[in-house]
Amino acid sequence: MFIETDYFGKIEVSENETITFVSEIPGFPESKTFVLIPYGDELPFWSLQSVDEPSCAFVVTNPFWHKADYAFELTDGAKDQLGIEEAEHVSVYSIVTLRDPFETSTINLQAPIVIETKERRGKQVILDDAYPSRYPLSGEKTEVR
Repeated sequence: MFIETDYFGKIEVSENETITFVSEIPGFPESKTFVLIPYGDELPFWSLQSVDEPSCAFVVTNPFWHKADYAFELTDGAKDQLGIEEAEHVSVYSIVTLRDPFETSTINLQAPIVIETKERRGKQVILDDAYPSRYPLSGEKTEVR
């Protein structure tokens, strides 16, 4: 199928690449189906692009690449919603807030995107205050305000 995107233009994606969100990403109630589009083979960033709304896209990255000790436990309710049975069928992404200069960009560790990779279900999970919503992309230990 073909989808329109603001950044990549019109692109073709396979329906088996789509991710259906079991609950809305806060602020985007109309967007429930997304695809992950890499920004390049050598870049650790993807566009989490809405299939239905070209202007709804988030830059995401793997949070473990930026904070090696990042860890959290999903609630049983979240596991049930996503149909998670085994940890190896889970991918985690963090939304990136791009800033100028790029080195001041941040990632949201407080609200990761969790994807069950077999059935391709996703959910943004809001964690407690253990992690900041503006963690420096550079991995520095101080929170950006």
